[in-house]
Amino acid sequence: MRFCIKECRIRISFFFFLTVCLALILDKTNTAVLALAAAGVHEAGHLLCMLAFGERPACVRVEPFGFCITRVPRGGYRQEMLIALAGPAANLLAALLLFLAARLCHTACLNRAILVNLSLAAFNLIPIEPLDCGRAVFCRLCCRTDSARAERIVFFVGVFFLIPLTVIGFLVLIKSRYNVTLLLAGAYLACTLLKKR
Repeated sequence: MRFCIKECRIRISFFFFLTVCLALILDKTNTAVLALAAAGVHEAGHLLCMLAFGERPACVRVEPFGFCITRVPRGGYRQEMLIALAGPAANLLAALLLFLAARLCHTACLNRAILVNLSLAAFNLIPIEPLDCGRAVFCRLCCRTDSARAERIVFFVGVFFLIPLTVIGFLVLIKSRYNVTLLLAGAYLACTLLKKR
């Protein structure tokens, strides 16, 4: 599905709809709905930060494994770093607000929503290049050195964090006998890291 809002092109993948439908059908705990809401909060954080800096998105692609916002950066690496970190910051803020709401009315759904937002923030704070923290580390390094060297450093830091993430994914799979989520996330990150190389 493709459409435009002002000058921004929006493209929603068929596979995104398929993934959402499968998640909603198979998920009995409604965690998929909470994860979609947390992803929306995350991307809203990026978009609000971009707008605060006077940038506009050129294209937003919604795919099964996330959103991709294409833009023409106007600011420097510091601004790029802040935009990258705005997504996890939005999830942390949402988790804090949900925690305060849970103190007023304690429900299992609020607890799951807090956990989902914290998990999404923590995942995006892993310094692997396709993730927000990896992008922020790259931008920070570019302030101190040339981009080619910064890219090499971020690649090796990503590999350093990817190995334990994959091992933990295997351990979770063995212990739970069915939860492949972290292992698939590690495989996806490894593919994107190697593809970028």
